[in-house]
Amino acid sequence: PRAHSGGGGADAGAKRPLEAITWNIAAVNNNPFEYWVTHSDPAYNDLMREVQNYIDDPGGDPAVHEIFTDEMFCTLLDDIRGVGFTDLGEVERLWRTEYRSRQAVSGFLKDKSLGAKRLASMPDRVTNTINTLAGGVLLRPTVINCFQGELGSVELWWSQWRSFMFTTTVEVVSERMRGKGPQVVARLLEPILHSKYPAITAEEQQISIPLQILCLAVFDAILVHMLNTIASATWQGLRTSLCKALHTHKDDLILRILDETYPQADVVFIQEAAAAFVDRIESHGQLSRRYFVLHPMKLDGTRDQNSIVLASRAYFEAETAVDVTPKVHQQLQTNEVWPSSEGDLVAVSIKGKQDGLPYLLVSFHGDTNGLGTLPAVRAVNRLAKESLQGHVLVFGLDANTYKEHSDKYQGVEHFHQCITENGLGSCWGDSPDPLSSTTCNARTYLQPQLNKAVGLSDKFSKADKNLKDWIIFFSSQISSSPGTKDNTGHREYIPDMIFPTLTFPSDHAVVAAKLTLKGRAGGGES
Repeated sequence: PRAHSGGGGADAGAKRPLEAITWNIAAVNNNPFEYWVTHSDPAYNDLMREVQNYIDDPGGDPAVHEIFTDEMFCTLLDDIRGVGFTDLGEVERLWRTEYRSRQAVSGFLKDKSLGAKRLASMPDRVTNTINTLAGGVLLRPTVINCFQGELGSVELWWSQWRSFMFTTTVEVVSERMRGKGPQVVARLLEPILHSKYPAITAEEQQISIPLQILCLAVFDAILVHMLNTIASATWQGLRTSLCKALHTHKDDLILRILDETYPQADVVFIQEAAAAFVDRIESHGQLSRRYFVLHPMKLDGTRDQNSIVLASRAYFEAETAVDVTPKVHQQLQTNEVWPSSEGDLVAVSIKGKQDGLPYLLVSFHGDTNGLGTLPAVRAVNRLAKESLQGHVLVFGLDANTYKEHSDKYQGVEHFHQCITENGLGSCWGDSPDPLSSTTCNARTYLQPQLNKAVGLSDKFSKADKNLKDWIIFFSSQISSSPGTKDNTGHREYIPDMIFPTLTFPSDHAVVAAKLTLKGRAGGGES
């Protein structure tokens, strides 16, 4: 891997177990309104209640074309042609027959099929907040990010949106874009594949990029119209205050928690890190002296969700690090489904500095339903047993495991049973409690997947409260202290508190454990 390094190493400290932490820092959630937040200002709940009421009962719900007009559609079509897309007859037909006359809220925002097809949420993910190769940040003009321009009307929004999508050029950290030079933002979008999202038809797949642009434009226009209808005087100011806490200073909060709360951690597994987050660590005085950063050779700067590992300079030898991520992929069985994406996995072989032992360090981010987690774990297991015998496995992951197991969701108990059968143990002991959650979050009505929205009165009862985050290892090699959870940034977990909060910027708890190598008193250091 790229073993990035900064200044001198940290002191080794006394003989003790290896302290590991795993944390999904959720870089992709650049929408300050996406999740319910524990907030001290009552104006926040007032605004979100008004949005919910408007969407639940919009009253004279206007047609889409009354907000995003036919004239705007024709202009958009010309813009799409201008960046190289041709044969847009089917897009034009869908506008006339499918989208134009729908009611904006009940027929578009609340349409479950649009959510299942990801026609608004996927382009939003790619274009919402773009971290550039040069280290800058570009924001799409929309309600649901930290864009600072004036959005007091649809007219003001439209000119800025077109300029962003069709004339702003950008280079991102992306293997797919390597060597292509600067691209207009619209060209960052990728086709939505029927094989991954079955709701999208084969015909829609063929035109899925122009169709994403259209649906994103309509979606953004409706949100601007809605917010200026219900709270024109207050919404932009409130959004600015949220952005400062949750986004502008998000990386600073994460780095402070890692530096001040977990200074003794020997290995830190991070998931959903922006590609630019690697640079933030390397430029951080304390953390860059304490750790070197291991990440995939192919950092994903388009989706901008990467798994990385921070390895202690006191515990590991940086120059021995070897990227074995491709070898994990090669171990995947042909009949196994792995719906994860570039950047979701990093696996590194590295030598311990104190004990001289080879280690296999793995960080992984599972797909939303957790269906790719067991195939990934089995592939790592096969690699360790067949090619990397003798390596000490330490594996931090957001497994996306749920209370109940089904053919659509990976359950906690089923996951534990399967890893146990493969000789693996975890920081959650012999019988993990499916009710002991590492997440407690609920989506609001101000985000692209309204089928997942939860109302104010239900935000606790219907929250995503699941045990998703794990540290696993071979039971024959390691014993673990009971895992701890932290949703405050101070090694404390407050049950039934919605997070993120204004001081804890992720929707996943930090999970920590002390790991002792069996047969080695005091663990891996000696």
